[in-house]
Order: sequence, then C-alpha cells, then structure tokens
Amino acid sequence: MAKLYVPDGAWLVCSDGMKKQQIKVTSQSKINIAGAHLQATVDDRPGGNFICGKMAIAGAIIGAVAGLALVAGSIITGGALAVAACAAVGAAAGVGVSLIPSICGMLLKDWTPFDSNVLITKKHPIMENSQIPCRLGGNVMILYSEKAADEFTDITLARTGVNVLGVIALSYILYPALSAIGTTAVTAKTTIATFGWGAGANYLGGVTLAGVTAYGVGWSLDQGKGVIYSSVPTGEGTTLKNYIDGFESEPEKIVQNHAAVGSDGDKALYEHTNDVGGATGVGKDTVGNRTSEYTVTERSTSVRLDDIEEHGVTTRTESGRVQGAVEGRNPVVQQGTNVTNQDFGGRYQEIEQTTTTTNSQYRSNTFDYNSVKETVGTSFKNGLSDNFGKPTFSTKDGVSKGGFYIGLLQDAYKGITNFILKGQAEDLMNALKNEEAEARAKINVLAGKD
Repeated sequence: MAKLYVPDGAWLVCSDGMKKQQIKVTSQSKINIAGAHLQATVDDRPGGNFICGKMAIAGAIIGAVAGLALVAGSIITGGALAVAACAAVGAAAGVGVSLIPSICGMLLKDWTPFDSNVLITKKHPIMENSQIPCRLGGNVMILYSEKAADEFTDITLARTGVNVLGVIALSYILYPALSAIGTTAVTAKTTIATFGWGAGANYLGGVTLAGVTAYGVGWSLDQGKGVIYSSVPTGEGTTLKNYIDGFESEPEKIVQNHAAVGSDGDKALYEHTNDVGGATGVGKDTVGNRTSEYTVTERSTSVRLDDIEEHGVTTRTESGRVQGAVEGRNPVVQQGTNVTNQDFGGRYQEIEQTTTTTNSQYRSNTFDYNSVKETVGTSFKNGLSDNFGKPTFSTKDGVSKGGFYIGLLQDAYKGITNFILKGQAEDLMNALKNEEAEARAKINVLAGKD
C-alpha cells in the first residue's frame, strides 16, 4: 500500500505531549511536494517541545513520595495535606522541566520506518507512518491537519490533568495507608536489627497474611460494585460500568484504529488499597506489637574470713519473661556488690552480689491453625471497619475509614472524566475522518508500494 510523504509544516503530536508542533525541514532545500513545501527526511525534527504530560505525572508522584519522607522524618509538618501539596509542587516542577528548550530534542530517537528505497540529497524521506520514539516512552506521530492535531493534544491535556489531580488527591486519601506502610517497614527493620532475621521473617509473615486478607475484603467489594454497575444501562447500548472502567482515550491508539474500543476493565491496584483504608497498617493494627521488656535478677551470697571464702546458693527471679520468645541482641547488664554484715575489723564479711539483666524480647507467631485464624479474623474485621466505618477527614491524617464510600466517589469521578474523554475521543475520530482526510488528499507524491 502506497504511503504519503511528509511536507514541511506537517503537524507532529506526541502520545504524551500537551502541545502540537510542526516539522521543520532543514535537511534539504531542493525537493518540494504538496504545493511547494520542502519534503521532510530522516534528519528533520520538530520545531519545539511537546510539553510532556508524563513529566508532570512523574513529578507529582515524586513530589508525593518526597513529601511522605519529609513528613515521616519530621522535617516538615502538615501530614496528609503537606504530602498532597508536595505532589502539586512536583507536578509543576515536572511541567517546568518539560519547558526547557530542546528537552524533547535530547530525548527523541530516530525516525522509523522511512523510505529506504529513495534518497533525497543523500537522505531517506520519511512517510506518513514514520514515528520518533521518545526515551520516556512516548511516540511522536505525523498528522496532516491542524484540527486533528488539536483534538489529539486536547485529549492528552485532559488525560494528564485527570491523572495529575488523581495523584494529588490520592496522596491525600492514601496518606494513612502509606504512613502505616512506612511504620510497618520501620518496625520490620527494627525487628530484624534487634532480634535477627528469624524474628523479622516471622513478623513479615504476619503482615503479609493480614495484608492479603484486608486487600481481599476491598477486592471483593469492588467485584460486587462491578456487578451492580453492569446492570445499570446508560441508554446508548452500554452500562455504567463502561464509563467507570473507561473508554479508549489514548489518542495514539485512536489514530491507529480510527475507532474507540472498551478497556479491559481492570481496576488499578491503588484503588483496592484505598478501599482497604487504615487496615493497610497491619503491622501496628492487626499483627500487633510482639515486643516487650523483661528482667532477670540473680542474687548470690558468700561469707569471707580473711582469705577463705564460701559461696551460698544463687537465686534467680524473672519478671515479664515470655517463654519461647526471641531475646534481643543488646541486653543491659548491671552488677552490684553489697556487704550485709562484717566483724573483726573487716576480717569477716557477709556479701550479697546481684546481677540484673534487662532485655527486649520478641514473641513469635507460630502460624498454627489458631494463630492464623486469629490473624485472618482480626484482619477481616478491620477491613470491614475501614470500609464501612464513618469516614473522617483531617489535614494532617488524611481520610480515615469509609473506604467503601470513598471508592464510590472515586468511581463517580472516573465515570465523569471518562465521559468527557469519550466526547473528546469522538471529536478526534471525526477530525480524522474529515479534516485529516482532506489534508491527506492534497499530498500527491507517494512512496513506493508495499
């Protein structure tokens, strides 16, 4: 099938770009097509930056992670609201990076495919299906009408805005879960350092069991909601689930397919985590604190007369010791000697010696039937409580409990934004059928047939 060549000024769009550009032919000045426009070759590039939406999203994620670390380290205050603010600052920084002159030029690779059978001033010309891959994962594509390019970037801009707002909102909503995960990680690290890998593995085993159970509660509720959404018609041959799961809104695929198709409907992992809520803090809330302190005191008596010494019975008392618990690696030992009686100018002495050991201990979870049943049961109850408990909102602590209700709001948010994106996707499809087709018809120079 014959391919169209590309004239100077043809429109370029990036699958992750929020701004259109035009190709600028500087590689040759002799061959013209499409009304005296210079023909583009593999050495020609976009005239400017595409303003990468992926940089904005990545900046928001990096900002949220950095904010969580700063809050956890008490470097900044404000809790969940501060983390969300850091995500917003990160998104703005990402956009700022995308505006650096020639940043796209540094990230773009080479045109592929191209017409390998033709040379124009010793350079191969590019064709309508030529693309430039970006090192960040996007693709620069060729369009022939400004209308189609505008619709393309409109979708990308809307998708980027939705995703950035989603990251900022989730950095607030998920703060309790993320904070609890951080606390659990610190506890695991401390457990390993204090009691060894055996105790650490035991602790992490309990955390995993509780986390899987709590996640399962949220996942099951999501499946139930999906069944309900599937039974609610929208009046256009689809159901509410189609809008909540989303329509095909990636402009690159729309250009390739010229048709919108349904998504696979998979719900993102973070949404199940949101539904789990505070139960994600399994190390603190479900598995429990398995460390404690204990003391062991040993007392012995002796009688000394001049150089002759006779020792009595040693007694040992324990306080708080749990049988079978793993002892800490850094016990504190205190020793004392006390002369209780003496005579003959100190020649005869009755002496009491005391050694007191204070240490930490870790009570292992044996993971037998009863302990597993207890952990799963507690996790299940916490999962239900976190989903159906009354939600509370705090600038410091984010959203606590009410995961099911927050999930409903989240689904509504997705449904509305996907409805908007569906309309924009249809606008792009119409532009491809009309303005793009008209612009392509003006190109009368074709590459060789396949």
